Amino acid sequence: MNIPAAKIYFPEDDRKAILKQIDGILESGQLTLGKYGREFEQRFAEYVGTKHAVAVNSGTSALEITLRALDMEGSSVIVPTNTFFATPASVIHAGGKVIFADITDNLCLDPASVRRQINKGTKAVIIVHIGGLIPPQIEEVRQICREHGLFLIEDAAHAQGSSLNGKKAGSFGIAAAFSFYPTKVITSGEGGMIATDDENIYKRALVFRDQGKAGFLGNIHTEMGYNCKLLEG
Repeated sequence: MNIPAAKIYFPEDDRKAILKQIDGILESGQLTLGKYGREFEQRFAEYVGTKHAVAVNSGTSALEITLRALDMEGSSVIVPTNTFFATPASVIHAGGKVIFADITDNLCLDPASVRRQINKGTKAVIIVHIGGLIPPQIEEVRQICREHGLFLIEDAAHAQGSSLNGKKAGSFGIAAAFSFYPTKVITSGEGGMIATDDENIYKRALVFRDQGKAGFLGNIHTEMGYNCKLLEG
């Protein structure tokens, strides 16, 4: 028996509630950057334990926007050898250089390998929560980042709701990227979220996700952005 890769079951009560909200969105005429998106961002940030959350169109965009907000162009970023293509690809799209580090027995980033791979051009480390589990070695990786002045970014695509020692995924680094693809813990069909306490990342992410515009209703472009907005429905 073949198991579909992305066929999600939605209970009848959930379908009715979703259809009712979609009707409300259609009635409002605002299909993006509306009240449901803002509520989702606020509640997600509160749940994770960060000051800010920015909804975008994919987990990949969440990673790339975070890296671009940190001005990663020309710098190297350490990523684990065991991860999805989007992790290193986001570094390349943001103008950075990928450095691969080895993994440990739990398939996540090896702190010893991270130390060996740091060079004078290294600016960040991306740690990936494989299978949604926050690796215990994240504290050691955090310490390495502090020692070398590196940004720690969490690829938490699978990790909505995960925690380690009472601390939620998405609150360990300077920012985290979540995915809402159909196979993830929470799905919006396609979608992603940036969670961060950093005011600079938050403000620049709002601009990058909307074609680089300084504001939704204006046409003054301050960054080279993309259309990375998450739909209301």
